[in-house]
This record gives sequence, C-alpha cells and structure tokens, in this order.
Amino acid sequence: MKPLEKKAEAPIKEVVKEITEIKEVKEEKDKTIVAKAARLTGTTVLGKIELPVEKEREPKGKRKRIKKVNIAKTINKRPVAAAGEERRKGTGARGPKPKKAEITPESIQKEIKETLARLSSKGGGKKKGDKYRRDKRAAIAEKRDEDILKKDEESKTLQLTEFVTVSDLASLMDVTPTDVISACMSLGIFASINQRIDAETITIIADEFGFGVDFISAEEEIIDAEEDLIPRAPIVTVMGHVDHGKTSLLDYIREAKIASGEAGGITQHIGAYKVTGKDSGRQITFLDTPGHEAFTAMRARGAAVTDIAIIIISADDAIMPQTKEAINHCQAAGVPMVFAINKIDKEGANPDNVKTQLSAMNLLVEEWGGKYQSQEISAKTGVGIEDLLEKVLLEAELLELKANPDRMAQGTVLESSLDKGRGYVTNILVEKGTLRVGDMMLTGPYYGKVKAMHNEDGKKIKEVGPATPVSIIGLNGAPNAGDKFNILQDEKEAKLIASKREQLQREQGVRTKKVLTLEEIGRRLAIGNFKELNIIIKGDVDGSIEALTDSLLKLSTEEIAVNVIHKAVGAITEADVNLAVASDAIIIGFQVRPTGQARKLAETEEVDIRLYSIIYKAIEEIKDAMEGMLSPDIIEEVLGTAEIREVFKISKIGTIAGSYVLEGNIVRTANVRLIRDGIVIYNGKLATLKRFKDDVKEVKFGYECGIALEKFNDLQIGDVFESYHEVEVAKKLK
Repeated sequence: MKPLEKKAEAPIKEVVKEITEIKEVKEEKDKTIVAKAARLTGTTVLGKIELPVEKEREPKGKRKRIKKVNIAKTINKRPVAAAGEERRKGTGARGPKPKKAEITPESIQKEIKETLARLSSKGGGKKKGDKYRRDKRAAIAEKRDEDILKKDEESKTLQLTEFVTVSDLASLMDVTPTDVISACMSLGIFASINQRIDAETITIIADEFGFGVDFISAEEEIIDAEEDLIPRAPIVTVMGHVDHGKTSLLDYIREAKIASGEAGGITQHIGAYKVTGKDSGRQITFLDTPGHEAFTAMRARGAAVTDIAIIIISADDAIMPQTKEAINHCQAAGVPMVFAINKIDKEGANPDNVKTQLSAMNLLVEEWGGKYQSQEISAKTGVGIEDLLEKVLLEAELLELKANPDRMAQGTVLESSLDKGRGYVTNILVEKGTLRVGDMMLTGPYYGKVKAMHNEDGKKIKEVGPATPVSIIGLNGAPNAGDKFNILQDEKEAKLIASKREQLQREQGVRTKKVLTLEEIGRRLAIGNFKELNIIIKGDVDGSIEALTDSLLKLSTEEIAVNVIHKAVGAITEADVNLAVASDAIIIGFQVRPTGQARKLAETEEVDIRLYSIIYKAIEEIKDAMEGMLSPDIIEEVLGTAEIREVFKISKIGTIAGSYVLEGNIVRTANVRLIRDGIVIYNGKLATLKRFKDDVKEVKFGYECGIALEKFNDLQIGDVFESYHEVEVAKKLK
C-alpha cells in the first residue's frame, strides 16, 4: 500500500487537526480544497497473517523522526491508492490496521466548520460557561503572579536596625563581604569586615545591589488596648520668662520655698512635682522649666513631654523673647496653653496690656472672644490660683488623658547627676506603665537595675504609675536629658543594646569631629590672627551642661572659635586636668568642685579652672576672655600741633625750627609728622625739644619751642609739626 493510502486511512480527528494547523498558518479563504479519493468496494483477503518477530527498539536518540506531510498538497497531487493494493512494508510494520470510516469531502468540510465554530464562538449557554471558567482561571493566575511579585519585592527589602556591620549586611544581601567593602571604597569609605556603617551608607550600598532598606527601631512600641487604659493625671509645664514668677507659683501650690534656695534666684534645672488639689482632690504633675535664654533646649523638652502648658506672664512687664519662644514650642508641639497673668497686686500692673500683646500675636483669650483660657493671679498672695488649677483640669478633661498601668514602664529622662555617695541619680517622668524597684532599665547608652526610687519629697517608694516624676538610682551612667527610657526583661539584651549605642555614639563623635582642611587653613591665613578657645565643661546635671555648651558655642566668631572638647556630669577630676594640659584648654565647673588631687595637679600644670553657680555669669566671663584673646585695634591719637615761625641752621647740629604750639602739647617721646601744604613729607621721631636752652619733655599750648627732627633738615617757615601716639583699643565680639 502506498504512503498516500496510509495517510488517507488516518483517523478523521488527526486529519482535522492538521487541516486546522494549516488554517492557522495560512488562511486561504478564497481557495477550496477538493479531496480526490477512490471508493472502497469491500474487504480484500491478502492471505495468512504472519506475526512479525519483535525487534529491539532503538535508543530514543537514534530513532528516525517522521517528517510531517502536508496532507492538503498530497491529496491534490496524488490519487488515493486503489483498494486491494498492498501496503509498502516498512520498519516496525505490524500488519494491516482495522478498517476505518470512509473519508469524503463533505465530512472534511463539516469537521473544519465545527472546528472554526468552536474557535470563534462567543455565545451560547455552554460556551458562556467555558468563558466564565476561562476568565476565572486567568484571574487566579494573575493573583498568583501578583503574590509571587510581592514576595519577590519583600525579599528585596532589608529590614535593619541601626546596628549593622559590613559582614551582616553582606549576609543579608547574599553577597560576599568583599563586594560590600568594594562598594564602600567606591564611596570613599574604607571599612573593615566588622565595622559598623551608618544608615545613609547602608541605603546607598543596598540600592547598588538592588535592595531596599527598611530601618526598624531597636525599641519595641507596644500599643495598649482600649479596655486597659484608665484616666491619669495631666502633666502640666509652667513656662515663661525669667523672673516672671514660675517657681513662685509652684511654691504656693506645693507650699514649699524653692525659689529662695536657688542660685541667683533663677531655676536652672527641670523640676517635677506631683500635687493634689485642695478642692478637687485630683492630682496634677507639674514641670518647672528654666526661663533664661540659655535653657532653650530644656524648655523644648518640657513642651515635648507635657499635656498642658501654663504660660506665665508678668502683668507689669511685656511679653519677653523667652515667653514668645515658649509659646512657639507649645504651638509646634500642639500643646494646649493656659495664660497666667502674674503680679496683678504689684504697682503698675496692667493685665489688659498683656492681653493686647497676646492678641497682636493672634492669641485671643476667652474674655476677648478667643479660645485660650487666661487667669489673673498673684503667686505671692495666692489670688486666682485655685481658678487657674480648675481651668487646667478643664483642659485635661477635654483631652481625655489615659494610660495603661499594667505594662512595663516607658518615659522620659528629665535630669541626671552624679552624687558622690549614691552614684548616678536620674530624674525621670513615667509616662506609661508602672515602674518598680528591681526593673531593668535601658536609656540611651546606659542601663542598670533600679536599686532605689525617691519621690520629690525624698521619700523612698517601691513603685510608681503613669504621669509620675521620680528619682532613681542604679544606672551605670548619666543619660542625656530628654532621652527615652524602656524597661526590658533580659539584662543581656539591655547590655547588648546599650553597648551598641555607645559604640555608635563614639563612631558618630569621630565622624563629626572637624578636620583641618586646606580650605580652613587658607581661611585662617586670610583672617590673620585666628585663635581658638578650648573648653572642658563639668556640671552637676546634664541639662545645665547642655545649655551652657550651646550658649558658649554661639560665641564663636570669624576670628576666634570656641571648641567644647569634653563635657560630662560630675566633679572635676585628674583626667579632666590632664586633658586640659594636652589640649591647652580651660575647665569650667558649673555647681561642681575639683577633687583635692585635681586641684593640686591644676596648680602644678597651671591649668585655669573657673567655677560658677549662675549660668549667665559664666557666659559673660568667657565672652570677656575671648575679647581679651582678640588682637587689639591700633588707633592714632593726636596730641598737639606746632607751626614753624623761624628756621635756624647750626653747624654740627643741623636745622632747628623755632615753633609755636597751636593746639594741645608737643611731647618729646611721641611720634611727629611734618606737614607742608597739607602733605606729609616726614614721619618719625623728634631729635630735640628745647625751651630756650633747656631740654624739656613737653611744651604746652601757647608756648614757643625749638624742634629738631632725626635725620631730616628740610624745614621751612609755615610747616606744621603734628605730635601723635598710637593707642591700643580692645576689640569687642561681633
């Protein structure tokens, strides 16, 4: 049997499939395919069937591929083999196949039409269901692709804390540390495999490797459930200008005498007190912040931790710059304000003037149709103070202040100091949770167990709840005022985080240290007499040290720079003196004293130690010292003038000018100019100054004298001598 006959007897579905493929490759719409086939008459007996011997199958790779035959072209070119013709024997032939259905042109056309109808069908009940299932499968596949893409993006985002070394970063990105070090070197950073790198560098390097960065805080933020919250006392900050009566107001409320014991009569620390109202019986936590301009940062911290602010203004004074600054801090922090107009019993008090100034700042009080509450008070006699507290509690009710006491404590450091007998003492404000003796505290780069707690009256307590100020002992250092504290369960974890923070602070200090560049050297050479004043500051509490440091750094000018090379809490020690010797610095002690050995060493090494208890006196003295370091200005002061009336030429002596003093005095030791027709022709010293035949030191106005100049004899009648000297005038800081 011929190959064409074999193809003609193939199943109808295979023929339709091949024809459909032909349709997809080339649509010949105008061309009709006519199949020519001989009609089969019946079965032809060929003989006995001999079963073939099974041969070994060739390996898969060596099998011959059967070339596809274009059935349409074959049908057109060759006729179908006649019935009874034997098949051509080929490899693997297994005898005759069963009889197949007859293939006619009509059946082929029918199959083609059905196939095309299925491919182009858009309607019908069954087809509509197929489309719905197809769309559903497509949506599922699209969602699956989106999930895969999202997971891929998440895998490309690094979640990091602030403590990452080169080795850790390389392992997170699945690259070698050498690649990360090379990327650092391309940025001009020479990093070792265990060196920690900052957040900006991490972001740049990760982006270079195709990763995003998400920085996570080392402190875990716990969100309290609404049912766990209970009402708490409001935290109220008293703010305002120096000497406007902030501490006096708290004195009356607490029935204490704090202001009388403060140096210079001003508050230099943040004080925190919890009081109970006499009439209402409700508790209020008060924060007292300094009013002097040097304590800007401390007032800012007061506004950051407070719920309500009392802005106290003196009725006999205007709204001062520090008061405006306090108002700006409160507005920036979104803290409600209550204005207390103090000293209404003082002669010359004018509360309406204060309200007028407030209205000029767009701060209208309720009496004038505004939204801010105000109260006229007298902190000395107590007039209006109870009404002021009621208005504060009313503001607190509107805020609906709540906290969860059944959790680990969180809060803010107000002050820290070093006590010789007790160690580091830290004043804190508990904002959330309950703090107990024995808790492991972490704040900044310091940690430790709370060994003891004292309230504002100095009494020992074992636990404190939210919105309560307390003094604790047990930390291994003095944290910065304004640092947040957390309570951790694991001491090892607290120690690890503290050590990492300390290392980062040291690295940050090294990176921020100014390096003397060529541009800076050129600038100093251009200025000429550039000087530096190196200062070491030791104080009793961190807040005062910070305020003093900020104020001194502001004194720097183009000609003299102030460098605070070291600042710390505690007494002045030998290490401080040795540092001062090495860096040629002076030591400022604010309400601290040097130890005995440090004092002796300072005397031996001639190190200047200045001790102060009032901050603005320290600032004034440092300013005077800086002005003394500046090179003085040289100005000329004219002493007198004399006119030449006669000229005498004497052999072996020279030319002598007979002169008459017109103004001031002619001084023998002073400098002199010879002026002719308004032009200076000589500037030098006097050789002789005589009155008649006697040498004199000075000739006064209205007298005659004889004058000779050093190495100059060209004197003429009518010339004028001008006697002058140079005076040094101290420069002032600009």
